Amino acid sequence: MYHAKDLDFENIMSILKSNKEFLAHVRSDYIRQMIINNGKQFNFKSNLESKNKNQNLLIIENDVIISYNFYKRSQTIGTVQAVKGDCILHQIVAKTKGTAGDVLQRFFKFVNRQVYLSVRSDNDIAKNFYLRNNMKLVGKTSWAKNTLPGDVFVHNKSFDWSTEK
Repeated sequence: MYHAKDLDFENIMSILKSNKEFLAHVRSDYIRQMIINNGKQFNFKSNLESKNKNQNLLIIENDVIISYNFYKRSQTIGTVQAVKGDCILHQIVAKTKGTAGDVLQRFFKFVNRQVYLSVRSDNDIAKNFYLRNNMKLVGKTSWAKNTLPGDVFVHNKSFDWSTEK
C-alpha cells in the first residue's frame, strides 16, 4: 500500500473537499500530521509541519484515501469492544465512485487483522459499501452528546461474512 507523502497533500485535500458532506471535520493540519507520521513509520523525510497530535497513518492509492491506526490498548467503540492490536479505520473516501472497494480489500490484506470503523447511521451509501465489502454491522455508537447516532462495523480477517446466513 502506498502511504501518502508531502507531494500527495494537495490531491488529498482536493478529494476531501469534494466529499465534504460527511468529511467536513477533516482538517488540513490533521492530514499534514498523518503524512509526517507516515514518514516516521516508513522511514522517509517529510517537510510538513503540524500542531495536530494524532498518531494515524494515511494511504492514498488510485485516488482513494484511507486513514487508520492500530489500538495500543483495548478500546470501546460505542457498544463494541476492540482489543489491543485491532485496526481502526478512521476515513475512507474516493475521488471517483466505484474505485474504493478494490483498495479497501487490499487494505484488509495489508493490515491482516480485525478492522473496525464507525459511521453515521444516516450514511446509507457508506453502510451499503461496507456491507458489500464483507464488513458486518456489530454495534451502535453516537457523537455530539448522543445527538448524532452511528453504527459500528467490523471486518474480521478470519471469517467471510458473505457466507453467513
